[in-house]
Amino acid sequence: MQQKGRIILEGMGGFLCPPTHPMLTKSVQTDLRRKPENRTCMSLEYAVDSPMLDPATRAAVRTVLNTWERQKPALDSPTVQDWILQVMGYFRGCFNFHPENEAGWHAGNLTIDSGVDPLENADFHAGVYLIRRYYPEYQPTREHFSRAYWGSKPT
Repeated sequence: MQQKGRIILEGMGGFLCPPTHPMLTKSVQTDLRRKPENRTCMSLEYAVDSPMLDPATRAAVRTVLNTWERQKPALDSPTVQDWILQVMGYFRGCFNFHPENEAGWHAGNLTIDSGVDPLENADFHAGVYLIRRYYPEYQPTREHFSRAYWGSKPT
């Protein structure tokens, strides 16, 4: 049975999303007849195709995501370039050497090997894969891998 949902100002599941991406600040709340503390939430990317949500809610989510896609920051903007360095740092040494297997990109299935040259194996690198989900034209450089960090920005 499909149910109505509501887009709320609470991010869910988007900590690796690019700057300004709506998953950083929005999610979909369901079970609207329950008390607020007993409601269920889901990420926008899950909600957009969720068979449990009514078509109007899915359409609203699709609009939010499509609007971001049209207005997203440029790949060469400083904020996106910094995000790239963070994603590369988070996925440092993480590869899927069988990219045709979608499940191979799940964190628990990645091969972690710091001895692999990430630039030579960029199409197998988990960070490159994630960045290309949002910026398909992205081409990593040696600098992206060497300056990669996670957590506090190096000084």
